[in-house]
Amino acid sequence: MSTRRASGTLPGHDTQRLARPRFVAAVLVAVAAGVALGSVGAYAAPAPEPAPPPAAGPAAEALSAGNYQGAFANVADAPAGTKPITGTATMVISATGTKVSLAATDLDPKAVYVAHVHSQPCAISEGGTHFQFDPKGPPAPPNELWLTPVTVDPTGKATAGVTATQKANSSAKSVVIHLKRPAGATADEAKPPKLACADLARSAH
Repeated sequence: MSTRRASGTLPGHDTQRLARPRFVAAVLVAVAAGVALGSVGAYAAPAPEPAPPPAAGPAAEALSAGNYQGAFANVADAPAGTKPITGTATMVISATGTKVSLAATDLDPKAVYVAHVHSQPCAISEGGTHFQFDPKGPPAPPNELWLTPVTVDPTGKATAGVTATQKANSSAKSVVIHLKRPAGATADEAKPPKLACADLARSAH
């Protein structure tokens, strides 16, 4: 007959008792590690998506031949002391190109002014930036329409004009008069402030 040990276990059962706790401990460690890794994977911040490209504005369209006119009015950011500027800007589109002119009043004969065709209506950023035939071209004539020189007579009446062989498109929205050099100054303004703006709208005449 086989004999029992004093502990009441059969021979060989001591090894199983010692191995079982180690096995259970190993399983618990593995499960805990899996839970931890799963938690990290579940709550890891997703990779940021690339920003969408900026929306393109409406493409410029050709303008019909004819006259486009507007009346000048001072912009809100005109320098203090600027007199109310009145007058008219006119753009003529024809088979031979574009002609733009202005006639304005109440400018200072002792100051120097510049004027350009701009790419926005007067209500948007006071005319926005300069109109360009080629938006990727240089910021100067003949790619832009600069009305130079602006001639002012002793009574404050001003005239200016420019002619181009290209036809302006629908991006030609307004004409803006800038102060290039104040009366009595010895140097031009680094960034000539806007004084007055005229929207260009199709005229029935």
